[in-house]
Amino acid sequence: MKNQITIASIQMYCFREKKKNLEAMEECLQNIKNSFSDVKLVVFPELALQGAQSDVNNLSVKIPGQATDVFSLLAKKHQIWIIPGSIYERSGNEVFNTTPIFSPNGDYVGKYRKRYPWRPNEKTTPGNKPFVFSLDGLGKVGIMICYDLWFPEVARDLVNQGAELIIVPTMTTTGDRPQEKIIARATAITQQCYLVSCNGVGYGGVGGSLIVDPEGGVLQESGEGPSIQTAIVDFERVRAVRAKGIAGVTNPIRDFKENTQIFSVYKPKTEKE
Repeated sequence: MKNQITIASIQMYCFREKKKNLEAMEECLQNIKNSFSDVKLVVFPELALQGAQSDVNNLSVKIPGQATDVFSLLAKKHQIWIIPGSIYERSGNEVFNTTPIFSPNGDYVGKYRKRYPWRPNEKTTPGNKPFVFSLDGLGKVGIMICYDLWFPEVARDLVNQGAELIIVPTMTTTGDRPQEKIIARATAITQQCYLVSCNGVGYGGVGGSLIVDPEGGVLQESGEGPSIQTAIVDFERVRAVRAKGIAGVTNPIRDFKENTQIFSVYKPKTEKE
């Protein structure tokens, strides 16, 4: 139907070896093509290709570049949008945790750099810009990566750019995943949008991936094993919820814009302060 898209979130088992991870990703895409032909956008977990490793300098690559060309080819082969989790990106002397996006034509659409690396473990440079792209006029998609979800300003920035679906490739391997799932639902509610939190398993996380609708309803929730989640994202529903409010009564996006506030926490501190 108009302004709808069927998506798949891949809670895949992540290995330490890049070759095994790429093979698993290719297998998932082929399985989706064979079994779920209506799926038009596929999301993988954070660092699904490279796995969680401490030597980010040796793992980092140029984006776009030879290392990401494989996803361009896969997107074109399967005629599908691919968000391949994230990849360590080399830019000058800095390394970013970066999500590239590829269209069904195989085009490199752009990239998002994680704004909140998980300190002190994650040794990457923070990004500083939101990234939103259009799905062929159906609706707009914003990207966050894992720990970004814990900072409401990141989601607010995306929605301010027009995002109606927020995709969050994630690699949560720790015991705070239950809290993160609550934040995912709360973010969908306060931003009145769909949200996909795609976590890995194995070396890639503890699972618990979610797909949430604009009123906080859980459309899909996985346990601790590998799984493929599918859901219909209805951009017209986002627009209706934003026009009429959560449960038809509460409209935080509208009220945020209409009731202009200045928050001191956003003001740069001076030495006198």
